[in-house]
Amino acid sequence: MIPIHDLIDKVQDIRVVKLSALTHYDATEPHRHNYFEIFIFDRGLGVHDIDFHPFEITSKSIHIVAPGQVHQVRRELDTNGYVILFDTSVIQSNPVVSNFLFDHMCYDVEELSPAYKFDDATGDQILSAANTIWKDYNSDNELKNEFLKNHLFLICISCLRTLEQKAVASTANSDIYRSFRRLLRNNFKEIKKVKDYAAALNITEKKLNEIVKSKSGMSCSGLIYKQLILEAKRLLNTDISSKEVAYELNFEDPAHFSKFFKSQTGYSPSQFQNVQA
Repeated sequence: MIPIHDLIDKVQDIRVVKLSALTHYDATEPHRHNYFEIFIFDRGLGVHDIDFHPFEITSKSIHIVAPGQVHQVRRELDTNGYVILFDTSVIQSNPVVSNFLFDHMCYDVEELSPAYKFDDATGDQILSAANTIWKDYNSDNELKNEFLKNHLFLICISCLRTLEQKAVASTANSDIYRSFRRLLRNNFKEIKKVKDYAAALNITEKKLNEIVKSKSGMSCSGLIYKQLILEAKRLLNTDISSKEVAYELNFEDPAHFSKFFKSQTGYSPSQFQNVQA
């Protein structure tokens, strides 16, 4: 079963962990947590599973794991780097960074990849910043939290800049789509009908479906179902039963949930649990 971890260190807003080079193959257990983790890989080989999708671990790369996502690091020999752990409250003072990271919470990993690869020059700059962060994290400087926060922002902006070539100018439709994804992320357990999301956004169901289709290639209801299935998979790997998952996601009864899950995935909740065990 997949445990849920909390950020233990309450003294500092940000924690930094050094990933020492391995002398033998190692893999963490699948788990999820209630805070962000940013993995900065210096030398990298292996696979990082995030929300049931594999991402290659490469040198001079960054992987972002958002709160609630299930992940497992399977790094191979000579893989090293750092992990920066922090709560969402840390990023609230910087709207550019908070919007960027919040998108990682709202979009699934197929739509917004959590893996960022850099050229040698940018990668070296990021690794230099990571080394400095590590040194300051272990210092007694009274202002080190502010130092760490600002360097964290710069690292996130480096990731954001890699998306600029793919990005298009903001439009009314793209803003509506982002608003929908955020509404969905915050309300999918309670709101399951397209008309309710359309009403919240003050547009028609037809218009919302058109926008969602143009941005994601899926219908609005398809994205709602996808979000429900992703959270169901996450919960089914914790220590609660299929029945409890059904009620957690506000289904009328466990039978309805099981039927829905099988219609979307091709297997029952218990079959999924057996495969993941």
